[in-house]
Amino acid sequence: VEVIAVALAVAMGFRTYFIQPFKIPTGSMQPTLYGITVQPQVGKQWHDHFPLNLVSMVLWGDRYREVRAQTSGRVDSYVEMSDENIMLRVGGQRHVIPRDMPLAITPGQSQVVRGQLLASGRVRLGDHIFVNKVRYNFTRPERGDIFVFSTKEIKYPRIRPDAFYIKRLAGMPGETIQIDPPYLVANGQRVTEPYPFKRLVEETSAGYHGYQLPRHDASTPTVLGTPSTTYRLPDDAYLPLGDNTGFSLDGRYFGGVKQDDVVGPAFAVYWPISPRWGLVK
Repeated sequence: VEVIAVALAVAMGFRTYFIQPFKIPTGSMQPTLYGITVQPQVGKQWHDHFPLNLVSMVLWGDRYREVRAQTSGRVDSYVEMSDENIMLRVGGQRHVIPRDMPLAITPGQSQVVRGQLLASGRVRLGDHIFVNKVRYNFTRPERGDIFVFSTKEIKYPRIRPDAFYIKRLAGMPGETIQIDPPYLVANGQRVTEPYPFKRLVEETSAGYHGYQLPRHDASTPTVLGTPSTTYRLPDDAYLPLGDNTGFSLDGRYFGGVKQDDVVGPAFAVYWPISPRWGLVK
């Protein structure tokens, strides 16, 4: 018992002060890092049965999943959404379905019976990363870092105040920023260094599309809404942007992140095994 208690204390201390694991829930950093993805699939294949399904889950983080109605009734037309899931109500009962999983029914129009298939697909869990919590105590954050920050001080619709986001550090304290698709502009100059910013613009065959203007309406204010809009970062804040700005809720909407809310830079994908496994950049 004593050995186990000491081991747990050391592990928790290491996690708290040195290296902490995080998971990528959404596609805001694709194709650099992947969040949860779903491929269409109806019915189990040969490798989806025990024990082969355990191998697939342990090594590659994917599994076949079905969501079936827990009760009979009409599928409500109102759909709730979070970063990772959508929530349907069937006969008043809530059903959680991974976001982007193909639906087998039509909300608002379908009448289902208990046990009927609502959605199915092959779910691959997002990349799990290690974050260095020590480095920024000794060195200043650098443009191009993939970094994790707390949202506790961000007051913006759709952002939970108790979450952690991972983005690329795009803007430095005191800079004046613009988005001139596909470029990021800092103090009137296009940002092409370090390499990730050049890759974002030039490597379209790899799935990159450059920086895009935010999608917004009256209910989603932005700080960088047009190519002529400028945003000056406070002297103690950094601008986070997703590599996949077409689907990223980032600094284009809510502005900079204060230094005190920065957790640290990501340095490695430790699970699952994929082409992205290893050091990140």
